Amino acid sequence: MPQSGGEVAAAPSYSVPGTPVVSLECPCIVENTGKAIAMLGGRKEVAQIIQPNNEKPLGLKFRPDDPASRTVISHNKQTNNLLLSITLPKRTGRKRKRGSDAPFEDSPANPRSKKDVAYLLQSLNDNPQKYETEVLGPIESTHVWRTMPDFVYASLGSSFLDEIQTKVLPLQYPLLKQYSLPQTYGLANTETVPPPVLSTQGYPTNYTYRQNPAVKTVADPQSGKQVLFNVAAPAKLHTYQCQYNDVKWPGQPPPDCPPVSERPQSHQKLFQTMLRLFDERPIWTRRALLNHFPDDAPCAAARHLIAHMAFAIRSGPWRDTLCKYGVDPRKDRSYRKYQTVMLLLAKSAKAKPHIREDFERSWARSKDKSSHIFTGKPPFPRDGQVWQLCDLEDPQLKPLVDAPDVVLRPECEIRQLGWYNNGTIAKIRVGLKAKTDALISKEAFDDEALARFLTLPDHWDFTEVPQADDGVNQSQVAYMPKDAGNQEKEWAIAYRTLCRTITASLSKAGGSGQIDSKEAQVLGSFDTPMGDGLEEREDESDEVAEDDNEEVHME
Repeated sequence: MPQSGGEVAAAPSYSVPGTPVVSLECPCIVENTGKAIAMLGGRKEVAQIIQPNNEKPLGLKFRPDDPASRTVISHNKQTNNLLLSITLPKRTGRKRKRGSDAPFEDSPANPRSKKDVAYLLQSLNDNPQKYETEVLGPIESTHVWRTMPDFVYASLGSSFLDEIQTKVLPLQYPLLKQYSLPQTYGLANTETVPPPVLSTQGYPTNYTYRQNPAVKTVADPQSGKQVLFNVAAPAKLHTYQCQYNDVKWPGQPPPDCPPVSERPQSHQKLFQTMLRLFDERPIWTRRALLNHFPDDAPCAAARHLIAHMAFAIRSGPWRDTLCKYGVDPRKDRSYRKYQTVMLLLAKSAKAKPHIREDFERSWARSKDKSSHIFTGKPPFPRDGQVWQLCDLEDPQLKPLVDAPDVVLRPECEIRQLGWYNNGTIAKIRVGLKAKTDALISKEAFDDEALARFLTLPDHWDFTEVPQADDGVNQSQVAYMPKDAGNQEKEWAIAYRTLCRTITASLSKAGGSGQIDSKEAQVLGSFDTPMGDGLEEREDESDEVAEDDNEEVHME
């Protein structure tokens, strides 16, 4: 502090006694000194750590009376600190109005009974010139606890563990003589001995939690209070998500759907375009709908506008389509051409790895406005995984889609087949997948082989299969002639397997009439993850034997 004449007063000096001091950063609030010393192992253990040059750690038990409680070991680190004793005047608790000369009066409120840190700091600030400081000694060693304590197995109500803790763990011979093993046999009234260690995690995991940078503090427009708001959170979508077995599909938009009039002018213009498209065609795939948008349309806004005019079908014959409100294709067979077929564009044993790695399931808008139409000619669209039957313009597949009403099902099978018979759907799926593989692999495709395969029946009931030697045509029993190629026989195996299940998916292993490992390998290229379950069916043993013979012939 500067003095008169520009001199600086020297800081006060204190003598440091040679009394050794050890600091313990106990990981709990100490209210009873005796219990705290017992948690550290007693006075004998505490006395050992005061010895000079002692590097031994100190054990801490949160439950010293429980033998099952594991000891938490401290970390003995060298320090160079001082232990200070600061004496403050005792606070009387009397008060007077600040700035007045009135005498002090007793406060009606009780003074603090616990002298915590805030109490001591307040006393220090109130008496800047009236406290005394004394150095008690140097702190050359500090014991800190950083590891987490282990779990303790609760032995309450366990007679076996009570006997162990009272007669075995004290390690006293008279008590040990009183112990006897329980006389139980088998699994009746047995108790599990807890392991010696329940948790091997000593230090807590640092998850590096931090606040989301997109979360901002804004004022609530209604209450005016400060609230947290995620400015990067996506807007809520109000589109209905419907399943194939829902009794009734929605007929109008959700009541909480925001009005279109509040959106920008470009969104309103796109909304009118979408209304016109759904008037022309009531059911769309997302890819086909995007291909009909103008070039300057904000395609990202379509996912929010679709809730005003259509709902999404998530499963069934019209899976992954957007359907106009009020339209239920399960009740009118004229909507059969809007059914979808999903292909599994996965790597197979025949395709080279570098050929199919770019074909991912993506809903990004294609540069080709006709990418949703399948013509059987290259190039194959990168997003060609879901196809509507009305968009199949391949000359060999289109006649199957345009089948007359007399060959359709009398009622809609809502899970997988829709209005078509199992044979028709199987031929469409196998034929479409075969042509897709050829386009992706850039291999020549045999149209004549596919034409012979498409002669298989549109409906095949495997439970009533006539024998081929009874004068019945091979194609009528879903088998290709013996002189057919291996590729045609693979298609026929996939056809029969798809027809064996109502869901047109891979059957479960085992049982009569189920496919074997060879057919499962063949079908893996044609099967898609559609439907919510599989149904086992009985099959003729003669046909299974004929399949086995067919496999030997193929190899």
